[in-house]
Amino acid sequence: MDSQSGRQLATTQPPLLLPYLQTIDLYALKKMSHVWKCNWNRFLIRHHPPLQFPFQNLTDIDLGACPKIKYLFSPLMAKYLSNLKSVRINDCSGMEEVISRRDDETTTSASASSYQDTAFFPHLDTLELRSLPCLKCIDDEKNTWSRSNKISSIVTTTIHNHLQRAQVTGSYWSLCQYPRKIDIYKCHGLSSLIPWYAAGQMKRLQELEIENCSRMREVFENELMNNNSNNVDEGSGAGTSLTSLPLQNIITTLAVPQLFNLKTVVIYECDILTHIFTFNTLKTLSHLKQLKVKRCKTIQVIVKEENKTSSEEEEVVVFPNLETLELDRLPNLKSFFLGMNDFRCPSLVTLMINDCPKWVVFTSGQLETPKLKYIHTSYGKHNLEHGFNFQVHKPFCLNCL
Repeated sequence: MDSQSGRQLATTQPPLLLPYLQTIDLYALKKMSHVWKCNWNRFLIRHHPPLQFPFQNLTDIDLGACPKIKYLFSPLMAKYLSNLKSVRINDCSGMEEVISRRDDETTTSASASSYQDTAFFPHLDTLELRSLPCLKCIDDEKNTWSRSNKISSIVTTTIHNHLQRAQVTGSYWSLCQYPRKIDIYKCHGLSSLIPWYAAGQMKRLQELEIENCSRMREVFENELMNNNSNNVDEGSGAGTSLTSLPLQNIITTLAVPQLFNLKTVVIYECDILTHIFTFNTLKTLSHLKQLKVKRCKTIQVIVKEENKTSSEEEEVVVFPNLETLELDRLPNLKSFFLGMNDFRCPSLVTLMINDCPKWVVFTSGQLETPKLKYIHTSYGKHNLEHGFNFQVHKPFCLNCL
């Protein structure tokens, strides 16, 4: 997609390519390195209104067994794929990112700024990434930060300004924040799924399934917040320290996952994952119906305890719609939550705690489950008359129904 004449593009609207195309399905193209590539400096000339883009009616992209493709598209191109409904990428051994700024880095500032006020992928329903061993991130915003920024007092001010601008323009975005369903399978290069800057914009997500991601340390990333808090050079006189700026509040607000529509979470064979949620996420899980965590070797708790205020320490956690909770073959799991908060699960009818040899307590507070009759284990059904705190690796025939 390259205009032969910038002068012609500046005066006339070029013919629209493939205006009716709705589906792209590419499979086993061994030599293909790009699905599309555009010279943005020629294509994005200042136009009012903006140029129409090819593929404006594209709804589905299905990419499989194309080993040389390293990324699918760039943010500048994403601007024009507003009707996209599904992205499925499978068995592409060279895929490193889904969205990359590599094509955009050489564009003019005018071109680059053209997507800052855009609402990306308003109709995206499904993001499915399977068997992508080299995938390091969904989009490279985090990598852009790490390449261009070293955590210092000067950079702190830069981050602060960037985040403030992002809140106003909506330019700080990730592909992960739009889908209704996210399915990740055998992406061994991913250390986290939801980047911290997208966590606060996950309001559409309903189904999340992550399977066999051996290097995933956390589902919802808070790494940048931790790094900023610990590594800012507060002794430098060149700028303002992190603690003197409202940056921490901004980051904290953006980084708290907003999961009000999330209904199903399935985590399977993520061997170095230590937890699923943090405490401040729980109040947004009001629609969660099903939570399954299985065969994760190092996970110790489902909900990680944080430094809480006195009011949060006394807060009662309510899962009003949780019906099914399955904790299966988790050799290091000690508890659902080790804090003192009380939990209420008025809709819970199915609870499995199976093959969890280090299990000690569901929660240190009180747990109310009025509809739950027993707990499923490998030794049968555990009678709740004997409580939730038991060792599930030993037979307890007297306690079974």
